[in-house]
Amino acid sequence: MTLLERERELEAIEGVLDRGGVLILEGGAGIGKTSLVNTACERGTAAGQEVLRGRGSELESGFEFGVVLQLFERRVAAAEHSEANELFAGPAAAARPLFTGETVAVADAEVSFAVLHGLYWLAVNLAARRPLVMAVDDAHWVDGPSLRWLAYLAPRLGGLPVALILALRPAGAASEQPSLLVLHEQAAVVRPGLLSENATSEIVRSVIGGAADELCAAAWRESGGNPFYLRELLRAGDLTAVAHPSGGLSRLVAARIRGLDPRALRLGQALAVLGDGCELRHAASIAEMDVETASRLAYGLVRLEVLAGDAPPRFLHPVLREVLEWSLAGDPRSSAHRAAAELLGADGAAPGLVAAHLMRVRPAGEPWVVERLRDAAGAALRSGAPQAAADLLKRALAEPPPRAERVSVLREGAAAESMAGRKAACALLEEALGLEADPHRRAEIALQLAEAHANLYQWADAVDVCERALAELDQDASPLASRLQAEVGVCGLRDARLVARALPALDRLAGRPLEGTVAEAYAIGRAMADHMIRGRSAREIARPLLVALEHAGPRGESWDLRLPGLVTLLWTEAFDEVEGMLQAMLTEVRRSGSARGLHVTYASLGLLNLLLGALPEADAAARVALRVLREAEFSRGLPLVASVLSGVAIQAGQLEEAEALLETVPLENLPPSLPALLVSVTKAQLRLAQGRPADALREFETCRAAYSAEVWGREMHDNGFLHIRSGSAQALLLLGAPERALELAEAELSDARDFGAPRALGRALRVAGLVRGREEGLAALDESVSVLRASPALLERGYSLVELGSALRRLGRRTAAREPLAEALELAARCGAPPLAARAREELKATGARPRRDWRTGVEALTPSELRVARLALEGHSNREIAQLLYLTVKTIESHLAHVYDKLEIAGRAELASGLSREKIRVPTP
Repeated sequence: MTLLERERELEAIEGVLDRGGVLILEGGAGIGKTSLVNTACERGTAAGQEVLRGRGSELESGFEFGVVLQLFERRVAAAEHSEANELFAGPAAAARPLFTGETVAVADAEVSFAVLHGLYWLAVNLAARRPLVMAVDDAHWVDGPSLRWLAYLAPRLGGLPVALILALRPAGAASEQPSLLVLHEQAAVVRPGLLSENATSEIVRSVIGGAADELCAAAWRESGGNPFYLRELLRAGDLTAVAHPSGGLSRLVAARIRGLDPRALRLGQALAVLGDGCELRHAASIAEMDVETASRLAYGLVRLEVLAGDAPPRFLHPVLREVLEWSLAGDPRSSAHRAAAELLGADGAAPGLVAAHLMRVRPAGEPWVVERLRDAAGAALRSGAPQAAADLLKRALAEPPPRAERVSVLREGAAAESMAGRKAACALLEEALGLEADPHRRAEIALQLAEAHANLYQWADAVDVCERALAELDQDASPLASRLQAEVGVCGLRDARLVARALPALDRLAGRPLEGTVAEAYAIGRAMADHMIRGRSAREIARPLLVALEHAGPRGESWDLRLPGLVTLLWTEAFDEVEGMLQAMLTEVRRSGSARGLHVTYASLGLLNLLLGALPEADAAARVALRVLREAEFSRGLPLVASVLSGVAIQAGQLEEAEALLETVPLENLPPSLPALLVSVTKAQLRLAQGRPADALREFETCRAAYSAEVWGREMHDNGFLHIRSGSAQALLLLGAPERALELAEAELSDARDFGAPRALGRALRVAGLVRGREEGLAALDESVSVLRASPALLERGYSLVELGSALRRLGRRTAAREPLAEALELAARCGAPPLAARAREELKATGARPRRDWRTGVEALTPSELRVARLALEGHSNREIAQLLYLTVKTIESHLAHVYDKLEIAGRAELASGLSREKIRVPTP
């Protein structure tokens, strides 16, 4: 079929088929988008490309991952066992349960990010075999999870032989669909226009040979140049039958079908309700006719060009299905969908498909409807679509469920809303509390409500809910009461306003036999209190917490609870133990795909590597955590991730990036809490790096006030994590206030000695040495270096070495200064810290050494991200494997390696070993 006046659109199709990328065909109903999609698929097939097709429908817009299944299900089912294993290798394994029906454990239900990422790698693995074309018609009706995946895929297609072609209608509501906005940003968009009078005349004369000019003009006028409406006019043989567009079209189509047989319209409407690919026997049942009659009428609808085929039935054009369904009035349409749901449910159809019909049925208080919707919501959760599950349960509540079941449905809905990061979870649980009379069950609901509040940083609300529940429980020592007490303790220590209520809750748990999550929560709360409030030593804090976390194992029953425990251990510098735990957790979360588990693990891994001075590794891990946060649509953890990434950027000299990262955290929305303090301290450190000591001092003073007894109600200890006093001392020294600087530096040093962690002590000694100056300061710097040699925190040692060398040089001991400065230079290169390297180089020049040319090339010129990729490549990982490890695209890895080769002045991978060798670090010569 020749497409008229579509040269521009066909050129765009050829371009995306040839080069890959995203193409959107946007236009109103009947404008010819489907014909263009068909042409694109035909040309892709002719070119030897793998073509996968899907189509959105208004009916299935609530069927989670429905379009994804249309795209991949047949291809996956056709794969041999060995090929299927290759297609689902690596991160793609997380998407396999979508196609196999495997059950996902309840603890692993929150898999949305892993499924999105897994589907991306399924597409990549398919494209590695031959170029891939994915075409989706009526994309404006794509279900939410599939649309999110398409938006996840689109920005990651660069460099891949993948063409994504979407046909959709213009949507005034597009601004309410972030996924559609993302797709538009990534796509080339072409908008087919209405046909001219000449093109209309050509079509009319191809059907009616020798048609007069007047007839052609009437066809153009009545159809408005819309290709589909024009075809319908010509099929009807009455050019005045339709007044553009849909109302008359519906009457026209209905009249044409009635002309076949009065019963054919009922069958057509039933087929429209069921959708393409349905069982004809189901349509016959809904239309109240026998299958033999339905089969005869379906064949007639094919001849009438309403259906494209009858085995299985499928409409020639989506507009025909749409107008036939809406030709049913409200009550008959609802009844038809109810009948469809009953038939599909009895046949064992997928719960989501049954629920797609029930979502279009008017509520009538039917228990079986609620049951089916709950089944579908459970399936949606297991497939990583909590938003879809929440919407299904909202509809179940509107049915409504029997009174005895309402509380259970409310709790299920709240769990889905909480996973989706929605505030509605709290309102649902409040309603459940209001309906439940039993104190024990009320306490269970209260705990769920407290966890929902905690997920939204609403720690005060979480504590209030727990305390009200505890007041109602008779058995204060029961496991449930203990769990509530532990929640009060952990949540209360994260908000300054709640400390006075948190500590008694933890005290009440002391000495009780605790198990499972309660034992873990108590150990974490106790460690936080010992660290911040009681001022215990690092060893005293870490020992019981390590025992509790090791007993809990790598799978977190509450990942959000696990995070403060890991962070507290890192402040105590139990680096080796935490690294071991995180490796086990990585294995677990990669298997389960839990979005929150991925975030907690990678955020903790980022902080660990930042404290160790492994900037490339810290950057890579924290960026994975950030991607998980953005894709999984929950903001919890953003302050920690932004602080880690900003800390990396500061030490890598990327100050503008550090500023931009900190601006992503809305501090005004955070309570006075540790996450807010971390962001504020990092901002103060940035001001120091920017050479703005007065601004830095103001930021540090703000932090001191926020971490004071006046705010927290207790004397607070800053050991090993905020470094507010030493940071203030550095700013004061630059501002010419050495007396006040010395007071603060000595106070932190005294506490650091009591705390007993080498990294914290080495840092405090370094600042004290800078403030003391002369021989006394030199001794402190020398001790700082000595202490840090017992710590794996290499970058802190590098900073102390540079200050030691600089102090020696200022005291006239230039030869002695060269050795620590040269070692600092090497550490700076290993850690990926160009500013430290530049400082060491300048100091070496001042000693009379001859460091080589400025480091615009070489290891020290690499960014943290580039250095991490280079090291993984050196270990033998392929570009694809590196992309999988870092949750990046292959093109991004290729870009990083290209920069690495350029900066190392090498030709490629074969020379990485020499390019990253110690000799390339350019240790200066005397």
